[in-house]
Amino acid sequence: MKKVYVAHPYNGLEQNKKDVENIIKNLVTANPNIAFISPIHTFGYLYDYVSYEKGMEYCFEVLKNCNELLLCIGWENSRGCKMEKEFAEEHNIPVRYYDEYCTKSNTLIA
Repeated sequence: MKKVYVAHPYNGLEQNKKDVENIIKNLVTANPNIAFISPIHTFGYLYDYVSYEKGMEYCFEVLKNCNELLLCIGWENSRGCKMEKEFAEEHNIPVRYYDEYCTKSNTLIA
């Protein structure tokens, strides 16, 4: 099964967690044979307990085992998303953007 790492701005904000949850629900509905992985849901509980750098190390460990990085809207304003993009590029992991998963009719595709 294809594994897609979903990068979304977080900053410890509950609303960002809810936003990415809704995005992934839509992605899974449209693409049931792809495993969409949210580092926010995997490691978000550590946000105030480990250093930022250690948290990103955990994220990179997951990302390196994924087939693709998906950057959500707003990624360019997120330090973590930019680091994930750089890591993916350095490790030859394809990078795609959320709007690439959408057609003009707003049907999600992979």
